[in-house]
Amino acid sequence: MSTLLFEIGCEELPAGFCRFAEIELRERWIPRFGTGRALVGPRRIAFLVDDFQPPDRGAERRGPAEAVAFAEGQPTRAAEGFARGLGLDVSELEVRDGYVWGRESPPPLGERLWQVAAGLGAGKTMRWPQGRPDLRFARPIRWLCAKLDQETITIGRAAIPSNGETRGHRFAAPGGPVGVGSASDYERVLADTGVVADAGERRRLIVEGLDEIGGWRDPAGVLDEVVYLVERPLVLEGRFDERFLELPERVVETAMQSHQRYFPLGGGRFAFVANGGDPDVVRAGNERVLAGRLDDATFSWNRDVEHGIEAMAKELDRITFHARAGSFADKTHRLQKLCDALGGGEASRAAARLAKADQASTLVHEFPELEGFVGGEYARLAGHPEAVAAAVAEHFLPEQAGGPLPETAAGRVLSAADKVDNLTVAFVVGERPSGSRDPHGLRRAAIGLCRLAVEAGLEIDLAALVRRDAALLADQGAEVAHDPADVRDFVLERLEGLLDAPVEFVRAARGSSVEELGAVARLAEALAQSVDSEAFASAHTAYERASRLAGRADGAGAAVRRELLTEPAEQALVASLSDTGPRVADCVEIGDFPGAIHAAGELGAPVDRFFDEVLVMAEDEGVRANRLRLLLDVRDVLGAIGDLSEIPR
Repeated sequence: MSTLLFEIGCEELPAGFCRFAEIELRERWIPRFGTGRALVGPRRIAFLVDDFQPPDRGAERRGPAEAVAFAEGQPTRAAEGFARGLGLDVSELEVRDGYVWGRESPPPLGERLWQVAAGLGAGKTMRWPQGRPDLRFARPIRWLCAKLDQETITIGRAAIPSNGETRGHRFAAPGGPVGVGSASDYERVLADTGVVADAGERRRLIVEGLDEIGGWRDPAGVLDEVVYLVERPLVLEGRFDERFLELPERVVETAMQSHQRYFPLGGGRFAFVANGGDPDVVRAGNERVLAGRLDDATFSWNRDVEHGIEAMAKELDRITFHARAGSFADKTHRLQKLCDALGGGEASRAAARLAKADQASTLVHEFPELEGFVGGEYARLAGHPEAVAAAVAEHFLPEQAGGPLPETAAGRVLSAADKVDNLTVAFVVGERPSGSRDPHGLRRAAIGLCRLAVEAGLEIDLAALVRRDAALLADQGAEVAHDPADVRDFVLERLEGLLDAPVEFVRAARGSSVEELGAVARLAEALAQSVDSEAFASAHTAYERASRLAGRADGAGAAVRRELLTEPAEQALVASLSDTGPRVADCVEIGDFPGAIHAAGELGAPVDRFFDEVLVMAEDEGVRANRLRLLLDVRDVLGAIGDLSEIPR
């Protein structure tokens, strides 16, 4: 079988784009050519396919009639146009049953490979080649290399060299283009010019080098990025002045990792990954860079400590939180009120007052990753109780889907208040996420609220909190342009990916009368656990029968009129509702969802009897309206445990 190589050579690519491109090549593009591997680095996006097979011709198509396509045995313009549209020569057309037929020819291999380059243009891109609108890419493309075994595949874009040549390491082999004799030689050619083409091999070499030094840590998870920043890893150890260890450890680590992608080793030591070069020269340069970053951090820290967190808090009215939702001082006021609504105590209220004070700090302006954490440190230095300082430090948690939750009760309350406010503000000003766009991290905030409710047991009546927050925003003069009621559904949608219960049970619970976020999750789990029970089956059938008929019919009465109940079966159903309805509601209110499901199941037999013995759509309009109302009451009583129509049976 033939081996296919395709390489897109670029200026240095962002690591995020490299990760994206590797996934796209592996999952979307390589399977179109065969089976193979993605080879992605900071200057190249490439793949090798070891079992390349030319694509089959497309579907057969019928063209013009033979008399139209040929005149005196010669093809007409109609035949030529039909053949051209299929990528065929006229001689490849067939005449059959009085018509011209042809099987669509696949595009040339060069065009198929160009489609790969065009298909990778995602995220922040630029037009390339310059002056031509036919391609967007993350960075300028400098060369293309395509080989099918020994054959060079030319990709017809005159502005980009495409002649079977690659480039070696920018510094280790700066001598210009290097020929690739055969596709199977590609990795060896790159290795000879100082490039480790495979990202997995680069990762192995980096981890091996770090392990050899020993004691390395990666608190910010920068290893995944570093793999795509170098083509030939060189792992080195550096040192910095131990006077910087007077800073909080996290500040030192952030200075190392946020911009420089270094790995802490403890004490005044760090490890880093260079892209080759003389070790002594590279080490000295990186030590100077880190010393500068730590000097900046020390200056900012000392200035903030001298200024004090109380002074910072007084400056929040001059810092805009959102152009249409006021300042951070306005947000602070809302957080305090929301903490009260969440049942927080004095510690959470005090923490809410200080939570955003570090937005006025010099250190957070220098290192935004430290917001919250340094606020907690400044609160401790100012003498505030540990519960307050810890809540300030924790209120951004969880920072990612599986990240740690706040450990303190005050921190959990403040974290929930902050997330509710972020969601409400975005929705009232019309900035809810759309598609894959989520610039304010609202999906992350919603997942955080779900985890605070489900895992931490925090009671969150989301709808009430959102209404309260929207009212506070209106009182502050914010631009309340949209109803934020959809925040509840937006957050509850995130439960579908967090719970063990199948998604249909979560959706059913979302349609219940339950408002508290954690209770919705417990109801979904209770429904899933009872799905095989007789009580659930009875309740489900009764709900479906009642809602299917009454929910689609017009003319139901406003309330059941007992004087119109003439049939024993409908009288029995009313009696059962009078007994069962309050018990279902009481069980739901106290969170006894298995009990609510069991009670709801008692309506199954009376509903079955009702449908067997009673004609709902009676000729008498009043009787018909009364019976439809009765069925709606059945639906509403059972609907307290969820929209059971979401659960297929």
